[in-house]
Order: sequence, then structure tokens, then C-alpha cells
Amino acid sequence: MADYDFSRLLLQMQSFRASDEAREQFVSELLAKYQNLAEEHANLKNDYLSERDIRRNYQRTVDEKQSVVGDYERQLESSSFVLALIDGDGAIFQDALLQAAAGDGGSEAASRLYHAIRDHVASQYNKSGNWPVMVQIYLSLDKLAVKLATVGLLRSPQELRAFAQRFSVNQPLFSIIDVGQGKERADHKIKEMLRTFSDNPTCRHIIFGGCHDAGYLLNLEHFKHNMLKASRITLLETTPAYRGFTDLANFKRARFDDVFRSEPLPEHISPPSNGFGYMSVQSPAQSSPQPLVRTITNNTSTSPTMTPRTSVASPSPSATPVSAATTTGSNGDSSWATVGKTGAPANGSISIAPTTATTKKNSKKKYAYYNKAEQRLDEPLPSKDPAAAASLEARMKKVGKKMCNHWHLGGYCENGNFCGFQHEPKLTPAERNALRYKTRSLACKNRYCENIDCYLGHQCALERDQGYCPYPENCHLRSTHGMDRVKYVRYDKDGNADYAP
Repeated sequence: MADYDFSRLLLQMQSFRASDEAREQFVSELLAKYQNLAEEHANLKNDYLSERDIRRNYQRTVDEKQSVVGDYERQLESSSFVLALIDGDGAIFQDALLQAAAGDGGSEAASRLYHAIRDHVASQYNKSGNWPVMVQIYLSLDKLAVKLATVGLLRSPQELRAFAQRFSVNQPLFSIIDVGQGKERADHKIKEMLRTFSDNPTCRHIIFGGCHDAGYLLNLEHFKHNMLKASRITLLETTPAYRGFTDLANFKRARFDDVFRSEPLPEHISPPSNGFGYMSVQSPAQSSPQPLVRTITNNTSTSPTMTPRTSVASPSPSATPVSAATTTGSNGDSSWATVGKTGAPANGSISIAPTTATTKKNSKKKYAYYNKAEQRLDEPLPSKDPAAAASLEARMKKVGKKMCNHWHLGGYCENGNFCGFQHEPKLTPAERNALRYKTRSLACKNRYCENIDCYLGHQCALERDQGYCPYPENCHLRSTHGMDRVKYVRYDKDGNADYAP
């Protein structure tokens, strides 16, 4: 019996030993798997941090390139102009203008032509209000002067030179260019100018006044199938156009009947009407008719329409732009966040940390929101009180100093009594909210800002709330236009993250 019990105990001990070995093996496997997972996690974390840095660098590069492209676009817009190339041997000014050549006929002709071109270009483009107009009229001055005097439109050939001088003086970019005697000298100049400026991106539109001469058809022929280039050229018809020009598709067409004759010059002198050997002259200044621009569509079945000249002005927004609002009542500083020089004594620092009661009252937890690209997003501010905003502006205007953003919005100013901005008296909650609107209109330099209390702007509020910004060129936050506005993650002050579902 005792031997039997010993054997049973021995078997149990072996069983226990096997169980211990299995448990030890299991624990060893768990530890090995944990070690592998920890190493894999560390590698993935390093890869994620590396990818994040690469993405941020890439985004930063994209932002820089977009800024450069924006600068180029603004430079292109600022240097853009409209060019009119006119063959003056065939495009003849109105009789009344030429008959007043000794007076203000040339000046009146330039003024009429300027407004006619501006009105025509304004009807084709939305942003033509600021484009300068350059006019180059090429002609054989002496030859044309003799012809005009012969048919009675000038008292003497010398008057055409006075006409040309006053024409050029009226507008700084207007010129009547004498090509001298010789066949097709004006044609050669105009063809070369057309070739040069048709590929110039700063030349936004060309008015071509040579439809009376079939010699220009070959130069326009290679444009007719290029819709982009053809749409940037207007064929100006004065006297009846040569038949080949009516077959050119995709070109704009116009007539400036208040500036140029619609019929060729007569072959012989007209009979005098005042008994002194030349036609009666009416001063253009007395009549001062409004220029008429007749825009001709490519549909030959419809008659041209006459459009009275209206003033062309660059559009101005009905509301003050965001960028302009930041400077109202200021002393010219570029930033509301600018404070006085640093380095104030430690005893000059002042704190207005909230009291315990205030802390309990404002115990709502703060978060910083980000999109998937980890770009900072801004929460909408409470509605602005117009009276409080007006009070804030009046106070700054009266004192001649801006508000200290660090003091009124952050609760602390390291410059203390040496700060060059206003600290006292304290702002009301409504005035403080109005100040937040001002600071939000200024862009934070860090698109990935992690300062949860940052009061600068990280995205355009107009684009966020309205879907678009009406001031794309002047907005201080234009670099954020088009950014992803969807909240993806938020962080509290302790760095805890909550991800959007």
C-alpha cells in the first residue's frame, strides 16, 4: 500500500514538473512576443515621426511655392497692359477731330480712343479696370498730311503734326509714330509688334486696327485655329474690312465709330462751306459727344450693337476687407500682436491671473483642433457686439495706442509697465471678444501651432464660415485658402488626443 502511494506521488510530481515547464515555456513565448511587438511599435513610431516630418516639410515647401506663384501672379497682374496696334494710313480719325487739329482735336481723339478701348476690354474681362492702355499708331505723316489737306480736312499739312503731338501728350502710353516715306513701312512695324506681343503674357489683349489692308491676313492666319490667342485679339474695323477678315473665326470684333471714319477718304476736295477755302470747324470740346463702342459678334446674321461709354472703375468691396480692418485706428504697425521691446526688468512684469472664482466660472476645458494634415483650425468666435467694437476703436484712437494682446487676451505681459501698448482700463468681455476678432485676422506663423491659447488666426474665418473669401488678394490668411477645414483630432492642454469618428 505504501509502495503504491509513493508511485502515485511520483507521478503527481512529474505532472507538476511538466506543468511548470509548460507554464515557463508559455511565459517565455509571451515575453518574446511582447519584445517583438515593442520593437515593431518603436519602428512604426519612428517611421510615423519621420513621415510626419517629411509631410510637414513637403507642406511647407508647397506653401512656399504657392506663395511664389501668388507673387508671380500679382506681378503679372500689376505689369499687364492692353496694346492697340493701328495702321494710321488706313484708319483715319473722324472729320471733326481732324478739322480741329490746330486746337484740341488730337487731345480729344486720344481721350475718345482711350475710353473706347477701356470699355471694350472691360466687356471682355472682369479684371481689366487696372490694365494700362498702350496705343501705337503707325503712319506716313507727311504723305497722309498732304492727302488730308487735299480733301479739305486740314487747313495745311503742318496741322497733322500738331494733332499727333497733342494726341501723344494726352495719354502717356499713346504714340503716333511716323514711319516716313516708303511702301509698307507701317505694315512691317505692325506685323513685328503683333508677332512680339502676341506671345507676351503681360500683354493681355491686342486691338488690331488694320482690317482695311489684306496684307495682314497672313499674319493673323496662324492665330485663327488657336482659340486662346485669337480670343486675345480684337479686329478693329474702321473703313469697310477686307473680305478675308470676316472669315477669321474666334477673333473679337469692334468698331469705334466715334473715333474713326467709317468711310474711305474722298478722292477730291470737298466744296468749302464758309467761304474761306476750308470746311467749317466745330470744336470737339463744344460738342463733346460720348464715345460709342460698337462690338461686332462673329454671327454675321445679327447687326452690331451700339453701347454708350460708361465709366470703368475697379470694383471695390462693400465691406471693409479683413486686412483693412486690422489697421483702423492704428499707428501703422503691421501687427496687432507686436508689443514693446523685450528685456524689461523682472520687477516690471505684471500678472492678471484670474481669481479662484473666475477660474471656477471659466472651467470649460480648452482644445486645439487640427485637420488630417495636422494643420491648426480655429473655432468660430462668439458674435461681435458692434457697440463694443466701436468703443474699442474709439479708445485706441483717443489714446493713440493699440491694445496689448498679451495682457488683455493672454492675461500676462512680460514688458509690464514698459509696454508700449494699452493695459488699463480692463476691457469688458464684449470688447475683449472684439479684440479677438482683430487678432484672428492676423496669421500665426506656425501652421501647426501647438499653443492652445494662441489668439492669432490659423485659417481664414470668411472661407471657413461662408465657403469663400471675398478678398483673396488682400486677406492676411490667404495662404490658408483651400486648406482642409474638417476637424480630425483635438488636443487638450495636457496633450491628450480625441479623434473624430
